[in-house]
Amino acid sequence: MITGLLISNFYLFSDKITGNAAREQARVGRVIDGDTLKLEDGRTIRLLNINSPEKGTIGANLSYIFLKSFENQTVEVEIIGTDKYKRSLARIYDQNSVYINMEIVSRGLASKFLVQESELSDFANAEKKAIENSLGIWKRSPQFGCFKSEIDKDEEIIILTNTCDSTNVASWMLKDESRKIYKFKNINLGQISLHSSDGTENSTDLFWNSQTNVWNSDRDTLYLFDSNGGIVQHESYGY
Repeated sequence: MITGLLISNFYLFSDKITGNAAREQARVGRVIDGDTLKLEDGRTIRLLNINSPEKGTIGANLSYIFLKSFENQTVEVEIIGTDKYKRSLARIYDQNSVYINMEIVSRGLASKFLVQESELSDFANAEKKAIENSLGIWKRSPQFGCFKSEIDKDEEIIILTNTCDSTNVASWMLKDESRKIYKFKNINLGQISLHSSDGTENSTDLFWNSQTNVWNSDRDTLYLFDSNGGIVQHESYGY
């Protein structure tokens, strides 16, 4: 069951989800971006369960390049619904029945996103292994392993603790599983509490100033990146 903020995010993303889906063969016409392609018959396919980096960000072209290898090839498509842009939400399989959506996450070319209930642990484990192996978009920061995080999804507070030497985190980025991003100012981080709400900052409390809740009530993931885009810390709940 989808609860809390994820409901609003989900239905912005998807207008209609059907419980039944059958595979059909189709030919890939062209790739639009790292998680979207167009079939030769004109249908636009948004790959289910994944989210490729935004254009202009580090690693944004990795998933795109991978998908380009399927242009003019026959694949199997399993459509389960449509989104608000009338794109078909689908699982894609290659000619050897390799699940392409999962392959993209396993290779570290994109992150998991709005994963279907039946696939939660599979996609979470695939992403975790990709991060552990520093694959694709998950290149490790020199500070990887130096930070601990605690997520209080109810109070909308993140506690970050630096277990190594004091580190300047200017231009570091913390994000959730969707596209909500917080950029750090020029501070030396020992331990801080990052509040989603607004407030007066001090040496231990920072404020996101978000107009809405950041953290979903059922499941979400925290990603912390350094100024070069290297992954520093990640933590999921609900998977």
